[in-house]
Amino acid sequence: MMGNYLQILQDSLVKKLELLDEIEKKSLEQSDMIKEPNVDLALVDFNMDEKAKLIDDVLALDDGFESIYEKIREQLIANKEQFKPQINELQSLIEKVTEKSASIQAIEARNKAQMEVVFASQKREVQSRRNAMSVAKDYYQTMNKVKHVSPQFLDQKK
Repeated sequence: MMGNYLQILQDSLVKKLELLDEIEKKSLEQSDMIKEPNVDLALVDFNMDEKAKLIDDVLALDDGFESIYEKIREQLIANKEQFKPQINELQSLIEKVTEKSASIQAIEARNKAQMEVVFASQKREVQSRRNAMSVAKDYYQTMNKVKHVSPQFLDQKK
């Protein structure tokens, strides 16, 4: 029975590693998209939605892992020597998961910084367009006032 639980934990960690690989791949794709001169924000948004789904799957796996571990924790601690190979394998997988998570966090931090630059650039561009439109509007309003000649009273008597 305990062996089955340990196998489930191991399978959970392997699946988590696969999901983290996918998340890392999506993060790298996002990084490439952001570096393009004309960033397509719709594609970046779609990529982020896909990553969010993968992250939800990882969180579900974490919850399952925690609940199973809590069930067998006391037995596992009491019988450490009996399950030493499986425990070592679990520790190795947890180490890989931790390394992969750190790698993803680093990529995401770089992506966030790059996105802030992109957003700042687009904000400046929008402000520039707004200013140009405002200047053009003011110009046309001024020109319309110049053409308008107010009524004048002409005295015909001499």
